Amino acid sequence: MKKELVLEIIQGRWSPYAFSQQPVKEFKIKAMFEAAGHAPSCFNEQPWMFVYTTCEDEAVFNDYLGFLADSNQIWAKNSWALIITLARTKFMHNGKPNRFALYDTGMAVANLSLQAMAFDIYIHQMGGFSVEKVREYFRLGDDVEPVSVMAAGFLGDGRELSPEILRKDEYRRPRKSVNDYTFKDKLYNPAF
Repeated sequence: MKKELVLEIIQGRWSPYAFSQQPVKEFKIKAMFEAAGHAPSCFNEQPWMFVYTTCEDEAVFNDYLGFLADSNQIWAKNSWALIITLARTKFMHNGKPNRFALYDTGMAVANLSLQAMAFDIYIHQMGGFSVEKVREYFRLGDDVEPVSVMAAGFLGDGRELSPEILRKDEYRRPRKSVNDYTFKDKLYNPAF
């Protein structure tokens, strides 16, 4: 498939390590969350929840940093905002398990990420965080699952990062070919 057929904003999305604490205007943050709200979901459940803080509130920001693995704290501390993604794992209308909750939440995060890119705001998602610390901090019930933590902000120059981490920003990880994950008629029969 020709790359030029894929939207430029999608092609340009990547996850930097070098962030700036340059303030992000609140209307842009609100637009990112509103974009998330336009994602499709099973029964229109919209199981995603986001809780965020900015570096303006140093105490809360440091609490959120404390949820992260040490290797993520090193660079995420330079971001403008930290966003915790949560998913309600039971349907609100009947209390039954929602096996699509994580899938739907992922689509909401994709919308959020693309809206952020439209503002030149970058998102770096992290799985390296303590689910237990998030659960305890927010007193979550068993029907809410911590999914990820995201650092958000404008690109920084990386002066405060180690050379090893800076190299990660210089190298863009390659994307798989469409035929590595798309098949036609039978599994592992390349589609294109």
